Amino acid sequence: MMISDLKHGLFKYDVKDYYAILGVPIDANVKDIRLRYLKIAYQLHPDTNQAETEEEKTRASNILSKLVNPAYENLYKDKLRKECELILSDIGRRLATDSYKITVSSESAKKLLQEEKNSNKVYHELIEKLAPEQYQDLDKLHIKISLMSELNMVYLMSQKTIEFNKVAGISNQSQINVGEGSISQSSSNIDTSASNIDSSTTEEATTSKPKISRLDKLINSAKQHSENHNYEQGIIDLREAVKIDSNSSTVHALLGSMYVKQNNLTYGRIHINKAMALDPNDLIAKQAQQELKDIEKAQKSAKTPSAKSSKTSKETPATKSVDKSKDKSKDKDGKGKKEAPKIFGIPLW
Repeated sequence: MMISDLKHGLFKYDVKDYYAILGVPIDANVKDIRLRYLKIAYQLHPDTNQAETEEEKTRASNILSKLVNPAYENLYKDKLRKECELILSDIGRRLATDSYKITVSSESAKKLLQEEKNSNKVYHELIEKLAPEQYQDLDKLHIKISLMSELNMVYLMSQKTIEFNKVAGISNQSQINVGEGSISQSSSNIDTSASNIDSSTTEEATTSKPKISRLDKLINSAKQHSENHNYEQGIIDLREAVKIDSNSSTVHALLGSMYVKQNNLTYGRIHINKAMALDPNDLIAKQAQQELKDIEKAQKSAKTPSAKSSKTSKETPATKSVDKSKDKSKDKDGKGKKEAPKIFGIPLW
């Protein structure tokens, strides 16, 4: 089995859900990730695998090398794990803005979707329940990974929706559709029938409209990122907002303001001027324009020659002659000469 063979949950959106492969929650720490990997590796490694036939042992070894090891490498190394976190955060934000189009089908995901107050607790309990048996039956492995990835998808969307709603000042209301039979789970175990996974029902557009427009959600998300000084993510949101409404003075003003705060005055000036042209009475545009003026004024004052002249005025002919005499005296004493370079501690001269 390869990562490319997985097509459900977050995998459907071309996201490599390494957390679902290892069977750990997406907020798992490095220690938990390592412990989980060691348990799986013990089950799959040829020297410790309990399979009865060589064919089964070879299959387990391939899954370890091609599926589990890459997942562990990407989650255990700090740099790679941070990249994964950024990708998941971005996909969660994008899915939350289109949550009314998403259909969940597994019983676990439906249960998590219905939880509003204790979603974090329920999510961890469901992952913990599925994890122990994840790699016991390799024929069911793709189904169990799909179940976990769908849980991760719902959890990410729910968390981002809560953030959006807090900014907008509204109560949390789920807008994710509940489908039937895409990934099913019986009360005792997981149904492994191939008909239980139907890719055609994983994502469906419905006639219902979102309570908040996607444009407003992106603007609210960008404002929150700005408050947290996370301007890069805010700019990503606002670029998407520009694609939706290129004539929004508020969007251009916010985008220009974030560029200015990143000290990218060229792009900042372009968007702020665009915002003022669209609506000169927009308060956000006026505020952004003032921010730009203040920074430009500060930069101009920093370039004045007063500091340079005051520095040169301190150097008088007398002080220069003293410095020269000191240099000469150093040369005479031999103390002003540079030290000889050394190789392995041995001077060259």
